[in-house]
Amino acid sequence: MMDDEIDIQPWPVLELIGRAVALTSVAQRGLIEMDDDSDVFTRETDRFELSTWARTELTNWITDAELAILNTPIGNLSDEQLLGADEALYAAGAVAWALRAVRDEYMPVPDSDAFNAAVMAWAPGPWDQVRKLQKQVRLRSDEDLAGERERMELWYWRGGDVSAEDLVDVVAEIEAADLMPTVNGDLAVGGGIAFGSLSEDEQDEITWIAEQRLRALNWVCGFGDSWETAPLEID
Repeated sequence: MMDDEIDIQPWPVLELIGRAVALTSVAQRGLIEMDDDSDVFTRETDRFELSTWARTELTNWITDAELAILNTPIGNLSDEQLLGADEALYAAGAVAWALRAVRDEYMPVPDSDAFNAAVMAWAPGPWDQVRKLQKQVRLRSDEDLAGERERMELWYWRGGDVSAEDLVDVVAEIEAADLMPTVNGDLAVGGGIAFGSLSEDEQDEITWIAEQRLRALNWVCGFGDSWETAPLEID
């Protein structure tokens, strides 16, 4: 299960920054949609400013589908678009982590509100200039990127249909490589809890978030010609 050496060729830092900011903008659109504490006029004003800024500042990095989410008025997002905003939050966290925009040595499992808040706090918004961030970030080493990509791959794998025999073998490899915490022959989430002892909903959430982060890290590492074609699995 564990990877041999992979050839990492990260995208240029400015491309990573632009993609991270595009993703945080989509995530912010989702947060605006769900903000029940603000009236519709305020939320629509925030959405309009975000959309207008993105159409000019993020034109090189945002996808058509993402821009459609930003352009959709309050109360009109489809379920698919709301899911896209959720996916963007976790993908943004992976790209921001790669840029050291957050200080965490590893991305948290299970997810952490503090980690997501730090990602969103780092991201610029209307009417900031994205290029100014180049002096504030530093891409992590290939070794760090490969290690975190492999950890997310293992979390995603663990959430699938794993046999007891395969789990024993993989955990032995993990422990030999000192790659990530384990407990009682299983992957350990924060607090030293075995993945297998979590509820089905908790397992599904960890697996789904790992999927978003893994695909994002695969793109960061240079797999795929574009964001849309970045693979989940690497041959």
